[in-house]
Amino acid sequence: MAHRSTPILALALLTSGCVQITTKQNLDHCTYNEGDRYCAEQFPDRPFCNDGRDECAIGDKYGCVAEVRPECHEPCGVLDDEACLGESSSSSGSGSGSDSGSDSSSDSGSSTGPMPCMGNEDCMDAGAPFCEPSSGECVGCDGLDDGDGACAELDANAPLCVGATCVACTAEDTSVCDAQALVCDEESNTCVPCTEHDQCGEAACNLFEGTCLPADAVTRVGPGQEYTTLSAAVMSFPAGSEGTIIVFTGMPDYNEAVTVDGGRTLALLANDGDLPRWVLTGGGSPQLTVGDATVLMDGIQVSGNAATGDPGVLVDGGRAWLDRSRIIQNAGGGIVAQNAGELVLRNCFVGGSVDDANALEVNGATARIVYSTLAAGTVTAVGLSCITPVSLEVRNSLIVARGVDATGAYDVVCDDATITYSATESMVPGEGNSALDEMPTTMPEQWFLGYTAGDFHLTTPPIEVATTAEWRTGDPLVDIDGDARPGADQVSDVAGADLP
Repeated sequence: MAHRSTPILALALLTSGCVQITTKQNLDHCTYNEGDRYCAEQFPDRPFCNDGRDECAIGDKYGCVAEVRPECHEPCGVLDDEACLGESSSSSGSGSGSDSGSDSSSDSGSSTGPMPCMGNEDCMDAGAPFCEPSSGECVGCDGLDDGDGACAELDANAPLCVGATCVACTAEDTSVCDAQALVCDEESNTCVPCTEHDQCGEAACNLFEGTCLPADAVTRVGPGQEYTTLSAAVMSFPAGSEGTIIVFTGMPDYNEAVTVDGGRTLALLANDGDLPRWVLTGGGSPQLTVGDATVLMDGIQVSGNAATGDPGVLVDGGRAWLDRSRIIQNAGGGIVAQNAGELVLRNCFVGGSVDDANALEVNGATARIVYSTLAAGTVTAVGLSCITPVSLEVRNSLIVARGVDATGAYDVVCDDATITYSATESMVPGEGNSALDEMPTTMPEQWFLGYTAGDFHLTTPPIEVATTAEWRTGDPLVDIDGDARPGADQVSDVAGADLP
């Protein structure tokens, strides 16, 4: 039988000149019960029985402790060794000690070493959080017959066993990420925000939020598709809803004005290989007005608005994120962001060779322009204009205009913009900026493929254009045509939307 200790309770009674000590056994102590088994039942967070004698004496919890020194461990209490430790321990001589030839290290490990686990709650190591029932050992999920099931029971957000670890997702199973509208990072097996539309399948990525739009809310517009007009496709989504519209090349061009509002979040994505053109030959309003809504546009040309004073795109209090699009050759200019609206441009051509029409205006709004070409026409046309913007950041861009006044080109008329690593005709203050020689006003095609038609692909621009930009982590990996950018942090690159 295992050694039984005799814990005492002492009562000191002061009498005339002497101290009388009265002792009695504490029958609630673990050594007078079933040792570790008693402790595990009474105090799960204190599963070991501590001998209460002499230097092993401790305070409350009836001798039950979370950790115990081997010389103080009393695993069996009143139980026989065979009933407490099992036949395997008894046969090795660990209980009776009668077999003088037994391995003393085995005996010590059986009676004083770490106890086997009885449940997952006994496994405190994050690398081995499961109790394997047959061995009583704490293991990783790969040590179980059903690792995925054990992971799912432990944490519903990490239900898959990869190696010895429970993870959120794999390339084969992205269900946890899908439920959160996130995407699976296959290297870390974690759910992360989306950063490109392609990561969300047919649906688009809400780049403002980093979440995929619903996979079951995708429609198509164009010849032979569900809708033949952009207006009908937009209105098929109720107010407050989210969705993706795949836009095919129209025959003829889409010729209509569309307002997106009502709290909708909609993406207009060009069908692979198409360049849909959206015009408004009758004028009267912008082709696209973004009110109380979020619009994401990729790969669409907005051009041919006949009305002076109406830009191609008006962001009027809403949010618009435009990638690889061409907002060009509109009589009223390219884009206007106003009334606390929010605009992001990446890899876009904006403007055109139009008299008195600004390429981009930011008035009382927020705008972020990266790797875009802002190009204006003649007379008073300005590449970038602003009036009290909330915030205006321009980086890695090319800004030019054909108009000239007494002080130089009308490329930038905006003192409140933060412009960096960009090429302009005038010397704009800011880190990494380059000043270009004035663009030939009568021969802009010396720099651009078709400036007078709104085609801002580069031909032979000044050398500064090719080296001014600086690619940063998180920047677009391709240009407006899909040509690869450096993809390495702080490597010099071509300013503007096009790699020549």
